Amino acid sequence: MSISPSRLLSRTPRPAPDGAALAASLARASARARLDPWLLGILAAAGVVRAVFFALFRGLPLLMDEVQYQEIAVNVAEGRGFALDEKLTSWRPPLYPFLMALLYRVAGAADPDVVRLFQAALSLGTVLVLYALAREVFGRRTARAAAAVAAFYPSLLFYNNHVLTEVVFIFLCAVVAWGLAVYLARPRALVAAGIGLVLGLAVLTREIIWPTVALLSLLMALAGRGSWRRWAAHSLLLVMGLLAVTAPWVVRNTHVQGTFTLIATNSGPVFLSGNYEHTPWDRPWQANALPPELKVRRLFDPALSEGQVQKLAMQRALAYIREHPWRTLRMNVIRVANLWGLERELVGVFGKGGYGVAGTLNLVASAAILNAAYVLVVLAGLAVLAFRLQDHWARRSTPADLAPPDAAPGGGAGRQALAWHLYVVGLVLYTTLAHAPASAHPRYHLPLIPFLGLYAVQAWSMRHQLWAGRRTAAGRAFAVCAGLLALAWARDILVDLERFLRFAKLL
Repeated sequence: MSISPSRLLSRTPRPAPDGAALAASLARASARARLDPWLLGILAAAGVVRAVFFALFRGLPLLMDEVQYQEIAVNVAEGRGFALDEKLTSWRPPLYPFLMALLYRVAGAADPDVVRLFQAALSLGTVLVLYALAREVFGRRTARAAAAVAAFYPSLLFYNNHVLTEVVFIFLCAVVAWGLAVYLARPRALVAAGIGLVLGLAVLTREIIWPTVALLSLLMALAGRGSWRRWAAHSLLLVMGLLAVTAPWVVRNTHVQGTFTLIATNSGPVFLSGNYEHTPWDRPWQANALPPELKVRRLFDPALSEGQVQKLAMQRALAYIREHPWRTLRMNVIRVANLWGLERELVGVFGKGGYGVAGTLNLVASAAILNAAYVLVVLAGLAVLAFRLQDHWARRSTPADLAPPDAAPGGGAGRQALAWHLYVVGLVLYTTLAHAPASAHPRYHLPLIPFLGLYAVQAWSMRHQLWAGRRTAAGRAFAVCAGLLALAWARDILVDLERFLRFAKLL
């Protein structure tokens, strides 16, 4: 059988001149290794801003969840074990209190300001990871802008100074997402195992994230690189990495509680607090402020272990849902509106003097900045995400890498890029559905902000495409989302307007 010269040339690459291939390879490696001066400038400015925030808000009093994290961390640091109220507990996931305890042992004092300094530094690490992630998916120009969003988004800056899991959890979620982007472009067993390990750490920070291991595995399959056996092996490594990190704590909890217990025991009572006869219609987390005789803990024998209470609380909440389906549906709709509502909680802290004395001008300016940043990132991010998803769904069969070097905004063609966009969509949907049945606090949308920021920064360069495609499926889907968000935000304003005016001393 003869092969034509043209066919042979199409299948065999033309040899490069002497040394040219090596030089080109070295140039690409050098370009990847060279530090981006824009990134260095963003990090420097972000460091200064964080230093200012720390100077302004150091010594903040600890409130609610912060008090529990502090007590557990001090007990661990002083050798009394993972304990709360003078007994071993599984109430909170362990990673954050253990990190706090380690910091206290190193510093020699259980001062929450040590944690705040650590969180400020770790948030700079998140900026670096988001830059690497955005460059992997979209190219350098988008990466710079995405890093700036992660560095200066107002709410994230404030949460650096709260002794809560937000900063650690967002960092770990960003690392998982970066690992997925790397895997989609260059599938490797070691990367799959690493994603599982970091996801395990995220689960030990907030238990609710563990089901996303299934989403990661499905998207690894969608990327379609290699045989199904390879995908199965990599998925197994992913799950094994997750279990390697989490299983020891499950064994410990089961032993302490006397019944099979996963990462934490607070999810059952929290679930019941959102689904029983005294649950507030709005802001279900305010069940904590109910009179003692109405709180869910009155329903259970104090002699029961936390693990036993967890199971009974889950059963009682599910029974209530079955008995009151329409009330539950209505409350879930309200909770979704709470989850995606305006940044009113930080504004409330301002108004109550939690950040020091706040005059009318400071309060109004803070509310405007916090909410303007939120609205812009969410709306612009969802718009671009919808169009990117539509675009890559249309050309999902194109065999291209996730993103070629210095790609134009939008990433590479093919199933790899589609898998990445679906991952962000999956995170948005999962976060909404997972929090809607229980305590849908607005701060739970914060981990999604860096990912939406990857897309939001492309909105200006895509403005003509977004306008031209307003009647496409993507345009209509965005219009529906934007309309629902606008209703939720208008509701927030109506609910909180009087309180805000009183805080601002305008009423």
